[in-house]
Amino acid sequence: MQVINSLTFKLSTVSLFSILLSLPIILLAHEENNANVVKKDINVDKNLPLYEVINSSYIAKIKPILEKKCFDCHSDATKFPWYYKIPGFKQMIDYDIKKAKKHIDMSKDFPFISHNTPLKDLESLRDVVIENDMPPLRYIIAHWDARLTKSEREAIVKWSEESMSKLREIRYQ
Repeated sequence: MQVINSLTFKLSTVSLFSILLSLPIILLAHEENNANVVKKDINVDKNLPLYEVINSSYIAKIKPILEKKCFDCHSDATKFPWYYKIPGFKQMIDYDIKKAKKHIDMSKDFPFISHNTPLKDLESLRDVVIENDMPPLRYIIAHWDARLTKSEREAIVKWSEESMSKLREIRYQ
């Protein structure tokens, strides 16, 4: 029994020590220059036929991927982790979500709620996926399965580029 208690204590100590060592990495991994992005109201008529076509494609092919990988920060459907109630972590997570949703909020499907036009949102989404800039390192540390797979990245890039092409065609007619 004493061996089990000793082992439990050692595992608890190692776990706590690991968390404390990784805390600076977690806290500093997602610092950006865009912290002061101001959300503008871009008036977009979501009922335009072209947006409906793009949105139906988004819902069928892309939304299931983003729901699993991005919605914790970029939507109103956040699934908070077990450690959310720990002081410090709660504030950090709330800040990250607020900042993420200022950039792009995917809660209402396409066109997204953002500080940019739908075309710019698609370009940004494509670029972030190509450059593998999301999710931030400190999110990956706690959520190993949050990275996009190669096929998921390819699907998002393809959808983004096809959608951008459709928007550009209409814009220049």
